[in-house]
Amino acid sequence: MKEWLIGATLTYFKFSIYYFFTVNTIYFILLVLAILSIKKQLRTRQLIESMKERFSVFAPSISVLAPAYNEEATISESIKSFMMLDYPKYEVIVINDGSKDQTLAKLKETFMLEPEEMFYDDLLSKTKIRGTYRSKLHPNLIVIDKENGGKADALNMGIGFSQMDVFCAVDSDSVLESDALLRIVVPFIEDPKRTIASGGTIRIANGSTIKHGRVIDAQLPEKYLPLMQVIEYTRAFLCGRIGWNVFNATLVVSGAFGLFSRDAVKKIGGYLEGSIGEDMELVVRIHRYYRLLKEPYRVVFVPDPVCWTEAPETVSVLQRQRNRWQRGLADTLMKNKDMFFNPKFGFLGFFAIPYYIFVELLGPVVEVFSYVALIVGFTFQFLDQETFMLFFIAGVLYGVIMSIASVILGEVYFSKYPKVTQFLSLIGISFIEAFGYRQMNMWWRIQGLIDYWQGKKAWGQMQRSGFNKPQPPQ
Repeated sequence: MKEWLIGATLTYFKFSIYYFFTVNTIYFILLVLAILSIKKQLRTRQLIESMKERFSVFAPSISVLAPAYNEEATISESIKSFMMLDYPKYEVIVINDGSKDQTLAKLKETFMLEPEEMFYDDLLSKTKIRGTYRSKLHPNLIVIDKENGGKADALNMGIGFSQMDVFCAVDSDSVLESDALLRIVVPFIEDPKRTIASGGTIRIANGSTIKHGRVIDAQLPEKYLPLMQVIEYTRAFLCGRIGWNVFNATLVVSGAFGLFSRDAVKKIGGYLEGSIGEDMELVVRIHRYYRLLKEPYRVVFVPDPVCWTEAPETVSVLQRQRNRWQRGLADTLMKNKDMFFNPKFGFLGFFAIPYYIFVELLGPVVEVFSYVALIVGFTFQFLDQETFMLFFIAGVLYGVIMSIASVILGEVYFSKYPKVTQFLSLIGISFIEAFGYRQMNMWWRIQGLIDYWQGKKAWGQMQRSGFNKPQPPQ
């Protein structure tokens, strides 16, 4: 029995080494592709500046849709940022999804809302509407008060009230940079017939100073959990998503900041109500629809436009968030499992979908069991130093290097944290994130998989502390 355990453990341990090396090599390839893509996309910066005065002629009109559920801590600053966007023609539609706190009262007080009857297309949502309002301060600000139906239903209702060409789905606990719409809309201007969706970069607002809806001083968070998430988000957005963008295989446009063709989304039935991860589910369904019809289309990720969001600061809230993300991932992939290695879906079916299954979905399981094998190996003293070093290099050091490379990439091209001390801190955090935080995150994701197979669909409460709160070290 002991010999069998030793043999099985060594076999799995060697498998995990090959697995981590392969995964991190994929990250490296995506990083190289990201650099090439960023260089190409940054050429549009001068194009945007030169065309600003003419944007009103050819830029599509935009509806900014902001679902809100119990967001009283951040709603005012977020909506202020939306009302000061540098864009020729847009409206902001806030959908109060049955909040139980003072979200609606905050909106009424801050923006002087008045009741007004409005046209509504109930094709995508028939949830009861309790009231519709328009701001006396900002005629392009509309607030819809509805019974609770979930985020997907709130977005569908927003689409029904929208009168613009495209819509931008945002989180109501987020702050957009002033030129965010100008940058994220570029793919729709470059190729209006084929572009269906474009997404932007999400950054962590914790610790930064936000006044009048603007991030006026970008600082790194002082608390441990948000600080780790800065590295996590940097790696995810500036490495993974830009790399897949090259092959038109972007499967996730963040629900916190994404631009969509209103007609295209209505054509496929809107957001799927009851979906755990409505943002990814919608994007995968877009890919499915247009690839099966063999119609040309684009889902684009644009690294330049930035949305700042409040990250969870407590273990309990972050655990619920990551659990839900993993359940959403599993839910979407299982609903579209027929795309796996299906030639009808081309590169998406042969590479992107398998990557998300074997790396994003099952990766936490592989990693946690590799730690179990490591403990068993040390306990029975059959794990030699050379094998352990290979595991450390492939599974830890290689990943840390990818995180550092993502940080360097972000600061070279976008410089959101321009101070030398901030840059050096990010490099140091890239090392720290791999020990403790990463393993904790893996365990939460495994719990998410277990909860998914048990049929759990609840989102869980996401408490907000609000912008500009003191950030004492933990």
